[in-house]
Amino acid sequence: MKRNRLCIFVTVVLILFGLMSCSSNNSGTPRNTVSRSLAQIFLYGEKHGIDATIEREFEIWHEHYDEDSMRHLFLESPYFTCEFLNVWMQEDNDEILNSLYDDLEGTASHVPAIKDFYKQIKEQCPETIFHGTDVGHQFYSTGERYLEYLEDNLLENTEQYLIAQEVIEQGQHFYETSDDVYRENKMTENFIREFDLLDDEKIMGIYGASHIDPDKMDFTGKVPCMANQLKEHYGDIIYSENLSGK
Repeated sequence: MKRNRLCIFVTVVLILFGLMSCSSNNSGTPRNTVSRSLAQIFLYGEKHGIDATIEREFEIWHEHYDEDSMRHLFLESPYFTCEFLNVWMQEDNDEILNSLYDDLEGTASHVPAIKDFYKQIKEQCPETIFHGTDVGHQFYSTGERYLEYLEDNLLENTEQYLIAQEVIEQGQHFYETSDDVYRENKMTENFIREFDLLDDEKIMGIYGASHIDPDKMDFTGKVPCMANQLKEHYGDIIYSENLSGK
């Protein structure tokens, strides 16, 4: 009799655990396949332009910067935008930042909290290095201006110039075709290019929530999302967390 009661108890516990797991997996929060201590790529998902989320992202980056000695922050921005941010980090004025912010007009990221985010990083995390891995949004403004900056500094025959040109072409193609599958694949390729340049570094990335779940397809349902493709390429080194709650 006691043995039967024990079997019933164990069965009930297993059922409850299974229900809890299903509820967790359907909550919209990515199921992490690796612990924080073993992860090298920390991805945080957002709904763009939400003040509270942007503030939380700075807090998380500050924690990683101080506690984990992270210095490389990957963003859902074009390569040339982040290269400009890296130049701005060494400047004593906000001329570059103001121009980048103006270029975002009409997008969800054109909110004052974005400027505050970057200013806080410059003040409190001054060794931050930005990496942009999206296709060339704002190729007609930020992108062209970055090429002019390189030309003015006699840097036409450099890797920076070649990559900037390539990302501009990616942006042109995306806006001509509205091909979201193309964009997802290019975001992954650009991420791999930037990450492989680092020497066994832990990094943090901020992206739209649809790009950061290692177990999901992209929002079109046609290809694995960026994080899923990165997991296929690198294995279980990705920690992901959806800050948007969706």
